[in-house]
Formats: sequence, structure tokens, C-alpha cells
Amino acid sequence: MRTLFIFGALSLAACGGGAQSTPAPSAPTTASADAPAKPVEDQGAKRKAALEALTRGEADKGACDPAHKAALEALLTDVEAGMKAKVGDDGKPLGMETVDKRVVALGNAAMRVELKVSGSDTELHVLAMAVHEVSLDVLQGGVAATTLRSPHQRSATTKPIKLDLPEAGTVTEVESDSRQVQIEPGKPLEVKLSGEGCAILASFQRKKSK
Repeated sequence: MRTLFIFGALSLAACGGGAQSTPAPSAPTTASADAPAKPVEDQGAKRKAALEALTRGEADKGACDPAHKAALEALLTDVEAGMKAKVGDDGKPLGMETVDKRVVALGNAAMRVELKVSGSDTELHVLAMAVHEVSLDVLQGGVAATTLRSPHQRSATTKPIKLDLPEAGTVTEVESDSRQVQIEPGKPLEVKLSGEGCAILASFQRKKSK
């Protein structure tokens, strides 16, 4: 009888008569957990694209956008004030005098600007700034002058740069280039300016004290 009881019990288990566990339901998934995160809007890329479109249009037309020109003229005024306020290590004024200042529209061909300077034993600082791109070279007597970057290129303004442009919003950084040239009497000076769109060009002569 004992043997038969064991066999019967095994038969019941083989036939599925034993109790079965019910698997627990999986946790519901929410749509927000599976949905990809929204990309963060890149304001810097939008501003760059707007500035490129603005300056490309100015280069094609050969003229400045009115709002852009007004902002650059204000920047030019501040650059002039900043350069004239420069002092040396001894605290004395450097005596910078304005030679030329203008807002120009740059295009496919380089622009050439002749500079009229007087006196001897003087140095010239030439600065260019633009919201997109700008570069310059200085020719002396028709050939490339011996130059170095002006030490005032990054500190020419009296206050932080801030250009409010309808197309691109507020611009706080600009592209810039500069040259410092030792003036040689009798050799005419010429600036060769390249870039796209409108830029400022300013030159300052420092007469060394005797």
C-alpha cells in the first residue's frame, strides 16, 4: 500500500495536479519614461547663423544694415575713447591721436585704405573689429610692413562690448585683428582689410615723448 501511495502522488505531480504560481504583473510603463528628451535649443548656433546671414547680405549689397551700422558706430566711438585714455606703466597718458576711423562694408575683394600720418619716431596702432570675421595687413611704401599685434587689441574699449542687433540679439564678443607699426618718414601707409560684412577700422598714432 505504501508503494502504491508514492506512485499515485508522483502521477498527480506529472499530470500537473500540483499548485502553480501566478507570475506577478509587470509594472506599467509610462510614455514619458520611453519618450526621448527634447533637444536643448542652441542659442549660440542660432546667433551665429543669424550673424552669418546678416554679414553675407551686407557683403552682397556692399552696404551696412542700418541697425548693424549704428551699433558699430557706437562701438567705434568707445574704441576711440578707450585708446585716447590709455596710460603707460608710469601712469602717464600715452598720447594716442586718431588718424582714421570708419565703418566699412567688406565683400569678396580686400579693401585698401590709405593712412596719412606725420612726424617721425612714432608708432601706429591699427585696429579692426567685426561680428563675423575680419583680418588686416599694413603696407608701408607699397610692401608689407614689419608689424606685431597691438597690445591694445583686446582692451581698446572703455566698457564691455555689447551690440544689440535685431537679427541676432545681443552680441558681447567680436572678431578682431590689429597691427602695431613703427612709422618711417616718407613711406606711405596703407591698410589692407578683408572680411565679410560690416566692420570698424580705426588707427591711432602715438608720438613718443622726447
